[in-house]
Amino acid sequence: MRPLIPTLLISVLSIAAAGEAPYEKALAYFEQKNYDACLTALKPAIKDASEKPDLRILAAHCHTGKKNYADAVAHLKVVAEEFPDRDGVKEDIVSLLFVQGKYREARNAGYRFIESLKDQEKPIPHRLSLALARADLAYGKVSAALSLAREAKQSSDAEVKYLGLITETRALIAQANLNEADIALSYAESMKNSEVHQLLRAEIAEVEWAGQKFPENKRSDLVALYEKMTRSENPEIKNAAQKNLERVREAKVP
Repeated sequence: MRPLIPTLLISVLSIAAAGEAPYEKALAYFEQKNYDACLTALKPAIKDASEKPDLRILAAHCHTGKKNYADAVAHLKVVAEEFPDRDGVKEDIVSLLFVQGKYREARNAGYRFIESLKDQEKPIPHRLSLALARADLAYGKVSAALSLAREAKQSSDAEVKYLGLITETRALIAQANLNEADIALSYAESMKNSEVHQLLRAEIAEVEWAGQKFPENKRSDLVALYEKMTRSENPEIKNAAQKNLERVREAKVP
C-alpha cells in the first residue's frame, strides 16, 4: 500500500517576542501570512543570530508556508547543530525531508538524532518516532515503521497518538496483518472522524480481495469504494484513491 503524504508535524511556534524591533516586525508579518515580508525583515538579523535560534525557526516557518522546504530544512539544521536541546526541531527536519520525498535522507537524519539522544541517555520524543516511522514506511522498511509507530502511539498528545495509530494501521496493511490493522484502525476511528479511515478500510478490503485471488464479483465493490473517494475535496485522499482505483481495475489473477 502506498501511504498518503501526511500533514506536516511542524511544531506550533512558542516563541516569545524578544523585544527587538526586527523580530517583532517579522513575527507580525508571519501572523499575516506575508512570508516574503517576514523573511525580508529577518534577513539582516539572522546574520548575527548565533545566539538567537528563534530567528532561524521563524524563517523556517516562513519557508514552510511558501513550500520552500529545502530552505526551511537548511535553517533548522543550523539550529539542531548549534542548539541540540531545542524542542521540536529534529522531528520537523525529518518531516520536511519526508514531504520532499527524500525518504532515505529523512531516515538517516531521524536515526542519527535518535542515536544522539540515546548516547545522552535522553528520552526519544514521540513526535520524532512518528516522523521516522512515516519515513521508514515510505522507504519500504515496514517492520521498523511498525515498531516506531507503536512507540509514537504511547504519546500523551492525542494527535500524535492518533497519527501513530494511523501509521501502525498502514504498516500492518503492508504486512497483510489485517486483524491487527482492523484493531488499530478501530482505535483511531474512536478518536475522531476522518476520510482517511474510509480509505484504509477500502485498502484492508483490497488486500483481502487479493488474498482471495481477485474474485470478479467483488471487484465492483472495491471500484465503487474508491470511485466515491476520488470525489473527495481532500487532494491527498483523492489522489490516493485514484491510484488505488487504477490498481484494482488492472489487477489480474497471477
